Amino acid sequence: MMPAHYALSDAAIVLVTLFAGHALWRNIKVLPAFAMACFGVAASIGVVRFGGGLQDALAALHSGASQYLGLAGAFAILAHYLFPPKGRNGIVIIAFILTVALAIFWFAPPFLGPLFLLALMLACAASIVRPSLSQPSWLVPVACAVMLANTLFIRRATWMDEAVSWHAYHLIIALALAALAKGLMTTEQRVS
Repeated sequence: MMPAHYALSDAAIVLVTLFAGHALWRNIKVLPAFAMACFGVAASIGVVRFGGGLQDALAALHSGASQYLGLAGAFAILAHYLFPPKGRNGIVIIAFILTVALAIFWFAPPFLGPLFLLALMLACAASIVRPSLSQPSWLVPVACAVMLANTLFIRRATWMDEAVSWHAYHLIIALALAALAKGLMTTEQRVS
């Protein structure tokens, strides 16, 4: 059984996504705000799972939500650059993202991880090649690269204690999401 302190680093993700998602939504960054919601919901399940002593009862839900919503969040970040919605009219794109991610989750689970990594790589490249506004922000590609490296090297690192790896992985996600949001807000402020 995993101890309750595992909820703390998930709570950091929840806090970042609440503030960042709200700020992005206010600035009509619909798809990044949706990405924040995806990561925040998955982390919220982790907070309840560990904070409420429901480690075994919510293990499958937490794992599944993290994989499904993590993929949807990565797709949303990528879609922000490839298919930017006009105003707040991103519901069709969001519905498409949720449907595709769910289909992959149910019918092709071995592809969840590779597609998450691919989406992050493409989002990193797209944020450089097709910045959302007139000037690219270095924070956006760095945030995507950090999330990518975090997934590859920290997420179940055999060279780290399990608890240290868990907390490091989640705290790095929180920092990367904060940097992503700040980067998107920075480009918005430069144009104003």
